[in-house]
Parts: sequence; structure tokens; C-alpha cells
Amino acid sequence: MFSVQKRLVCLLSCNKSNIHLSSYQLCSLFSFSTAEEHSLNHRSNFTLVDPLESCELSSKEAAKRAKDGICEKELSSSSLSIEFFKQSGWTDAQVVKLMQKHTRFLRANLETVLKPKIRSLQDMGFSDTEIVQLVSSCLGLLHFRDIQPRINFWRSLLGSNERLIKACRRNMFLLTSSLAQKIEPNISLLRECGISEQNIAQMVVRLPSFLCHTEKCIKEAIKHVEELGVSRDCKTFPRALLTVVTLSRSRLDATFATLISYGWSQPDCVAAFRKHPSIWSLSKKTLCDKMTFLMKEAGCELTYIICRPVLLTYSLEKRLRPRYEVLNFLDQNKLLDKGHDLLSVILLSEEKFRNKFLFVLRKEKFIARYDSYVAAVRGKHHVVVEN
Repeated sequence: MFSVQKRLVCLLSCNKSNIHLSSYQLCSLFSFSTAEEHSLNHRSNFTLVDPLESCELSSKEAAKRAKDGICEKELSSSSLSIEFFKQSGWTDAQVVKLMQKHTRFLRANLETVLKPKIRSLQDMGFSDTEIVQLVSSCLGLLHFRDIQPRINFWRSLLGSNERLIKACRRNMFLLTSSLAQKIEPNISLLRECGISEQNIAQMVVRLPSFLCHTEKCIKEAIKHVEELGVSRDCKTFPRALLTVVTLSRSRLDATFATLISYGWSQPDCVAAFRKHPSIWSLSKKTLCDKMTFLMKEAGCELTYIICRPVLLTYSLEKRLRPRYEVLNFLDQNKLLDKGHDLLSVILLSEEKFRNKFLFVLRKEKFIARYDSYVAAVRGKHHVVVEN
């Protein structure tokens, strides 16, 4: 306690006109040390300011920096690195994230490490904005010496910087995964299955972690998809493969069981999986809610749903129910020229649906019903109060 008092007296006497304590200084002030350490570090405790402070670094992180004992030389180096990133288009929040996740950048040499890596990305045709997006998505990218081969491989496969960045945002380990041990063997497996380069690229963008699985896992997934009745030459084979890789066998079996509980047969389920594998990604509750709505509220026969499983792929709250309610309302008020098939209405684009059906609500001044539909599509709850 006496040591702390001495430090306060010293600090106040040296800063009579302008008293300002950085988070780094405060942490240094209240860190206890031996007399020898105090003598060696006394000056730096009150003169150094953590450069990350300008990036709104939290006091907790500042304390960690002080505890780790960043020396004056390292702080000076990190200050240059931070300034370089900010001048390159990075926001304070992005700089903080980068430095907190990868503290080695605090000590990285600006001229021999950071600038050459960024320049390499620029030479490959990435804009400053794209570089920020790419490195922010894959923070470990600047650690690797072989940046160019990795980037060239993925960009060649995906076809553009935009798709590469999109895939990296969905999986931060995409660019750091071993090409020789994981990625290339898995791509070879997909090619053996007859999957085109275009479909492989689409699979990567949709689920980047897919190719990061082991070769054994991919082989087992291919076998399972075929057991479920989807052949390799089937158009939906790639989507079925993504579904099987992401879900456990018990989860897949549970979806089959849920559909069967509503009266589906095993062949019906297999046929639906072959057409729309994405249905199996739905939770049990979501699937039950959709089946209950279609059968009890919309009055669909089971055979109608079985023959049109695509209905189950649409959002209940943003598509199925809002459109059915508009259709039903118009029918009850005799505002429809003729009967309309539910599926044909669900399949319409939003623009076509508005022009064909919502226009009638506006024309007849059913504004409350119109607003209810708009709110539902936007994911907002809206209570209809009829005129």
C-alpha cells in the first residue's frame, strides 16, 4: 500500500497541470513488484501508453498487456502496426479484433512482415476494402508464408474475389486448412462422383466447412446418400451430400420418423429427400408446425403435400401462412375470379404476388389486411383490425 501511495505522489507531482491516467498506466500503478523491479520499471510505468488505447481497448485487455510486460520497444512497434492497419482502411473495432486474436501482430515487423503480406494481396488484385474483409474473416491468413498459392487455389475454384470472401466469412479456417491433406483429396472424391466444378464451387460457398472434413467422413456421407436413394447422377446429389454431412444419422432418422407419424410412407419420404434434401435440415418442431398448418388450417390433403414436398421448404411465418391468409380472405370476400392452387400461389415471386393479389386488397381498401401481410413478410407481428 505504501508503494502505491509513493507512485501516486510521484505521478501527481509530475502531472500537476494535466492529470491523465491511461488504462495501461492504471494497471501498471496497481501491479505490485519488488523494490528492484520498481526501480527498473518506475519510469516506463508513467510514460508509456498502450497504443491500442486509441482503438478503445478494454481495461481488462489493457491489464493483460501490462501483466504480460510489453516493453517499450514492443509498444512502439505495435503502434506502427496499428497505424498501418488504420491507414489501410481498417476501423478501430477491426484493429482491436485483429490484435486481440493475434497478439503476435503487436510485435510483427512492419517493413519485413506486415507490409509485404498486404502488398502481396494487392498484387493479386484485391482492393483495400476486400483485403480488410478477407483478413478480418480469416485472421490467421497473415501468419502464412504461402499466401499466394492458397489464394490462387481457392479463387480458381470459386471464380471470384467476392465468392472467396463470402466463403471465408462462413468458415474462418477455409484458407488455413491443408490443401494437400484435406481439401484436394475431398475435391477429387467429389469429381469421382461426377460433380461438376461449378457445383463444387456452389457447395463450398454454401457450406465452406464441408471440404474441411476428413476424407473418411466424406466417403461415409457419399455412401449414406446413395443408401437413401439419391444416385450420383441425380441433380440433387450435391445438396443431399451437404445435408448428410451436416446432420447425424439419428437426426436424419428422426425426420423420417416425423413424416411417417403424419402418414407418409417410407418410399414417400425417400422420394421427398431425393427432391428436396433441405427438408431434413428442419427441426422437428418446424416440420410439425408446417405439416399441421398445411393439413388443418390450409385444408391440404396428405397426398397433396406428399406430391408437393417443396411446400415444406418455405417459411411458415413469412410465406406459407401470410399468403394463404390473403388468398383465403379474398376468396371469402368473393374477390377472386376463380380458384387458385395453393402451391402455384406460394411459388410466385414476391413482386408477382403483390401485383396479382395484394393489389386487390389495396383497391378494395382492405388496408389492415394488406399491412398484416407486409408485416409478416418482414418478420414482424401485426394484429389485423378489420375495417
